[in-house]
Amino acid sequence: MLRKTKNRSKLLYKYIISYLLIFLVPFVVMSVVIYFSAVSSLREEIESSNIYNLEQVRNLTDDRLSELETITTRISFDPRLTPYMMNHGYYGREAINELKKYKANSAIIEELFIYFYNDETLYSTNGLYSIDALVQNSKQLERIGKENILTDLNTDLPLIRTIDELKINSETHENLIVYYLPVKLNSVTPYGTAMYFIEESTLISMIQNILGEMEGNVYVFDEEGQVIASTILDDSISASNVISLLNNANGIDTIGLNGKEYSTVSVQSGMSGWTFVTVMDPNQLFSKLSSMKYIVAFFLVALFIVGLILAVVLGQNQYKPIRALSDIAKRGENTSSSSGLRNNENELETIGRSFTTLYETHELLNETVFLHQPFAKEQFLLRLLKGSFEHHNELAAVMESLDISIEEGHHFVATLHFEAGSFCEESISEKDQLIKKLQEIHLANARVYAVDLLYSDSIAILVSTSASTITDINSLIEQQVTIIQTLVKQSFEKLPTICVGQSYRSLEKVNRSYIEALATAEYKFTKPHGSILFFKDIGEQSQPLIGYFKEEQIKFVQSLKQGDVTVAHEMLGDMFHVLEQKNHSIHEIKCICFDLINTTLKTISEIGCQDQFIDFNQLVEFKSIEDLKSQLINMVEVICEEVEQKKDSHNSKLRDDLLSFIRENYTSYEISLEFVANQFYLSVSYLSRFIKEQTGVTFTQFIQDLRIQHVKNQLIQTDQPIKEIVDQVGYKDVANFIRKFKKIEGVTPGQYRKLHK
Repeated sequence: MLRKTKNRSKLLYKYIISYLLIFLVPFVVMSVVIYFSAVSSLREEIESSNIYNLEQVRNLTDDRLSELETITTRISFDPRLTPYMMNHGYYGREAINELKKYKANSAIIEELFIYFYNDETLYSTNGLYSIDALVQNSKQLERIGKENILTDLNTDLPLIRTIDELKINSETHENLIVYYLPVKLNSVTPYGTAMYFIEESTLISMIQNILGEMEGNVYVFDEEGQVIASTILDDSISASNVISLLNNANGIDTIGLNGKEYSTVSVQSGMSGWTFVTVMDPNQLFSKLSSMKYIVAFFLVALFIVGLILAVVLGQNQYKPIRALSDIAKRGENTSSSSGLRNNENELETIGRSFTTLYETHELLNETVFLHQPFAKEQFLLRLLKGSFEHHNELAAVMESLDISIEEGHHFVATLHFEAGSFCEESISEKDQLIKKLQEIHLANARVYAVDLLYSDSIAILVSTSASTITDINSLIEQQVTIIQTLVKQSFEKLPTICVGQSYRSLEKVNRSYIEALATAEYKFTKPHGSILFFKDIGEQSQPLIGYFKEEQIKFVQSLKQGDVTVAHEMLGDMFHVLEQKNHSIHEIKCICFDLINTTLKTISEIGCQDQFIDFNQLVEFKSIEDLKSQLINMVEVICEEVEQKKDSHNSKLRDDLLSFIRENYTSYEISLEFVANQFYLSVSYLSRFIKEQTGVTFTQFIQDLRIQHVKNQLIQTDQPIKEIVDQVGYKDVANFIRKFKKIEGVTPGQYRKLHK
């Protein structure tokens, strides 16, 4: 026992050491590479990330300024924004509304003024301003003076100014950036100036959104080195010192301020000439870098421990099934001699020996199964003929296990009935030989399967034809049965009577053909022994003497169920017209009349209108055909009217229930046409048409209208974030909803809230 434990432990240790070696080789290489390259790579990544973020700020700012230039160009071509139109008493209001639209096209514009040369009037989104009124609204502008402001307004090139404080529309704004853009029309000479007021906080907010939680100062300098916008976290840093020490260098640099070194990142815009600078403590910029060595070391140690644990776990997991298999293999060892011989075996050797024994046993079992395979196939065919396979998957699985292949096509069953006593106990082998020969018959595109019907001197055969295109299947069946009969004549002295069922495309339904063949056997006494009988022949019956208006009655019944009085009258008229024209006996006429009465009463019972028809005694005691016709017509009118009322009542209730359900659940993510149809047990197509008929719009449009209205109400009545409001009404894709909202309302949800709140 001690030796077995020792062998088992050695095998376990081998697996653990193998996994550990597989782990250690790439681990050592990876550790060296990570340790020596992580610091430099992270430094480059941090530097590149900071430069990239600042370039993003520059590009975004350039895009916003470019938007202003585009707006200015559009203003110059807008006929509603000419000096004449803006000074006009009527069209001036339209011009102001147009300016509001241009203002709304940019997210950074706080106010927009238009100035035309030689005119001291400023045109804004809130009306007319004089230059004097504008100057009076700012102490800084008063210090600058009207003449200097006019000089800026008459500029030929884009110009930027900053204002500490300005009152616009009774609202005081601080730290404004004023961007002057000349207004030109097909000429290099401008005729006016567009003056855009931008809050510094708006520009800083854009910068912070990109830079994130950066610990340091951010500056935006113009070409002259003046600060346009800034965010200050360290008051000890002077903007003038920063711009003087940069030397127009782009990228990452180090400058000394107040006896302390700072890391700077700067980029310059080629479009506006602005310089974007971030200044921070180098320890903050490379704080991740300083702790990288410790992180890498900790990571490598942790990785080694994890690798060691995984090696042990994987080794144990691989050893467990081997040990379990070894224990199973040893359960059969009973003799002491054999146990003694196998004490030196390890687990793998024990399993190998057991598999060798198992393989030999398997081969012996295969030989036994092969000997019993004919019996298994015979049982399969008997079950198939009896209809024991309800599902195709079950049938396919059994066929695969028995290696039986029956292709798709036409299938029929024929039974061969021999005279009683043809096969006695001594001649039973002759029947087996005949079955074998039947299965070896070669038919064009067909296969024959034969099985012994043990309860009689009969044999059943299944003929499967795999031909995809057959013009006359009945003729083909007759040819195949004739070939089978010829073979039986050649192989057996006694000729059987062959009874043939009809053909079926589905193999699961072939038992119907078997039943038909057995039913045909009931008629074999009507034919000489050795004949061929077909179910289709004995199934044909003579046509009835009396015509019962089959098609007309079907339409008549359907018209009653639908409440269509016109079609019902038409069918009754056609049937009574034929009845009056043909020469039938009085008995035939009465049979037909009572059949019509029965059909009508049965239909009335099915649609639940038993209490609406005329007195039953009066109906069956009709005095003439005209009397019956009149009573049935009156009954039809009453029933159709009742059906229509039920239909209208049902539609009204269904409409109310549907709309109520949709209004209660339109904010759900799960709401869909299929979901509502399942709730009301309706088909999707019917529900779609019904909602369109009742509301005038499609289901999708109806849901969208409810959601849009809900969002509009929430935008006006609450201060909830737009994302939460959109999420409340069942939209997961906020961007897609905003596009839909703007397409419908003409503005975004945020703009709608500003306009209506």
